[in-house]
Amino acid sequence: MSDWIAAPFENSFQSTLLGLTYSAHAGPLADLFSQACVNQFNEANWSSYGYLFTQVFESDVLREAALLGGADHAAVADLHSLPTSAMKRLAEMLEHADDLPVVGRVNLASALISVSRFDIAAGVLREIPPTEIGSRDAFEVGMLDFMISNRRDDGAGSPQAFSRIRHAIEAGSIPRDRVLHACTQAVVWYLKRHEATEADFRWFASTGVALARSDRSLSPASLSSWYRGIAMLPAAKGKADATRTYMRRARETAEETIAKRPRAFERNLIKTYYESTLKEHLYLTGDLEKAEQAGLDLVELDPVWAPSHAELAEVYERWERIEDAALWYEKAAAAGPPYVGHHLLKAARCREAAGQHDLAVPHYQVLAALAPANATVLQAGLHAARTSGHEATVDFEEALNLIHVQ
Repeated sequence: MSDWIAAPFENSFQSTLLGLTYSAHAGPLADLFSQACVNQFNEANWSSYGYLFTQVFESDVLREAALLGGADHAAVADLHSLPTSAMKRLAEMLEHADDLPVVGRVNLASALISVSRFDIAAGVLREIPPTEIGSRDAFEVGMLDFMISNRRDDGAGSPQAFSRIRHAIEAGSIPRDRVLHACTQAVVWYLKRHEATEADFRWFASTGVALARSDRSLSPASLSSWYRGIAMLPAAKGKADATRTYMRRARETAEETIAKRPRAFERNLIKTYYESTLKEHLYLTGDLEKAEQAGLDLVELDPVWAPSHAELAEVYERWERIEDAALWYEKAAAAGPPYVGHHLLKAARCREAAGQHDLAVPHYQVLAALAPANATVLQAGLHAARTSGHEATVDFEEALNLIHVQ
């Protein structure tokens, strides 16, 4: 194992995903996602809509967290593993879900989704009696159905969810901030992978534009997310100036929100602004210096968040500063979950691209330990070891032979 790797792979994110809490000593060093996720669970009003999300992670991320934490994934995913009082509380709520009103069930499903327990959350939503669902309930259930499909099923069920969300909005009585949030998600995920019909996309886009222009009661947080989302439209057409105009508004409204209430949830708005700005300059303007600055801002804002280090690494990789890219991918892996395996693999490939095969070998050794039956990893490790004359050549050969025998 390389000297740079923190031992073990453990951080506040992993603790949060597995146990809905993180070590007290982490304190302000906990990443923004973990802070917001844990705070929301602890402070939620279960009888009122408004459960907050900063980010939702795929099922594979939970699998990785369980693997690196030495936990049984099936037991973790099914809430049979209850390592903390918070998870015991969540399991007790699930046991008595039938006694909860619709809003309570929706909030329970939201808490489950926040820690990537999608199958259980979907089950909670399926058991809500249709006769008890009003338009607001239908809207909130539809939003969660979209989130589950988006993260669990590659969005296969999202078009149906967005159609139901639209119908609920047209029926009236949906708070305007929630309407704008739905518009944002529909625009973003239509542009990313068509998770809404074209007709619904156009309806949500025009509805969102009209709301943002005319409704002065909208929160700055809702507007910040909307401006980042709608900026994807001119970006897709190569219109850099219009994209930057929307992005500037996204930053201004994010800063307005943070000035009023600087919780982790609100600070995450500026984080997502930096993430979008990095991609704006990496893929639209080609201004790598501005992309680098956005990456540095990300790391400064949330220094223990592994994906921020990887975002900066991506900039250096595009810039063909391969050794810098390798270093930042290594920092991302050392920071722990999420995406340790991906970050290690990117680091190894960058080291090889820089002709540093000997430095790639330890990464492949760690990856082989995490996924001992992955032939692709073993073959890549064997190539790096042979090229550098590393003593691990024999280990990779034996591991591959064992796979072939099996």
